[in-house]
Amino acid sequence: MDFNMPSRDLLYYSAASLSIRRWRRVDGKFKTLGVAVIIDAHTHIYPDTVAERALSRVVSNMNGRLDTFTDGTMNGLLSSMDHAGIATSIVLTVATGPGQGNGIFEWIQQVDSVSQRLIFFGSVHPEDANYRDLIRDMKAYGLRGLKFHPGYQEFPVDSRAAYAVYEAAAKHDLIMYFHSGFDPSLPECEYSSIDRFASFLRDFSGCRIVLAHGGGMGEWDKVLDLMGERQCFFDIAFVLEEMKKSEHGKALFRQNEDYFIFGSDSPWRDQKRYVDLIRDSDTLTPAQKEKLFHGNVQRLLNI
Repeated sequence: MDFNMPSRDLLYYSAASLSIRRWRRVDGKFKTLGVAVIIDAHTHIYPDTVAERALSRVVSNMNGRLDTFTDGTMNGLLSSMDHAGIATSIVLTVATGPGQGNGIFEWIQQVDSVSQRLIFFGSVHPEDANYRDLIRDMKAYGLRGLKFHPGYQEFPVDSRAAYAVYEAAAKHDLIMYFHSGFDPSLPECEYSSIDRFASFLRDFSGCRIVLAHGGGMGEWDKVLDLMGERQCFFDIAFVLEEMKKSEHGKALFRQNEDYFIFGSDSPWRDQKRYVDLIRDSDTLTPAQKEKLFHGNVQRLLNI
């Protein structure tokens, strides 16, 4: 433990460490001071110098129909986590062009020691000529996974170039975390369609894969039909409110409750609201809430 970290981080990191030891001793329970530890598996932050511009660009793509709940910086996310009672967040990055993955990796190395509460995933663009070396270096550094957004990276998820990158990631046992399905900021894009992901999941069976947004925003009938039993992981980021109202969304969760993980999509969703929606739910059992908040993602991360 780094005793030079800010006192806020010391408090949360100490509590998490104690809870992990207790979890190992007592019936798989992962608790801290009697409250379930919460891990947000889907968040985004940006370097302080570009955060405002990055958020503005996404909001502009949505024609202003998108709210932000942090300022997009690391400190903004940590403050949001404090308010929501979240112990740890996974920070997902996206390399939107060839070569950008290396710059993202350099930034991660500069900032990941600032807080023990953040777990960074790298990113690789399929057209990056040095993707093999970059994936190898990220694995050696200790990164646990890669994030892909086929729409913003402009590649079909089942393309030949992408498959070569996935194979390299699988070789190093890295988690592959995807935006899946419709993206309201890219309404004409079909690079991350449910049909394409169904083929991908068949071809990469056995790999650790997460499909964000419950596999496809508002398309849970199709997700159920095409990949409901593929045993990939799904998160609830950005779509929790909609999934709660969807019979197909609820059916997908019931069928895969051991594979759903908690995610907010911060800064685009309010972490505290998402925590409260799960914690205060009268339809989820205590066991289901624990799986969502930490149990399933612990299994994904092998911790």
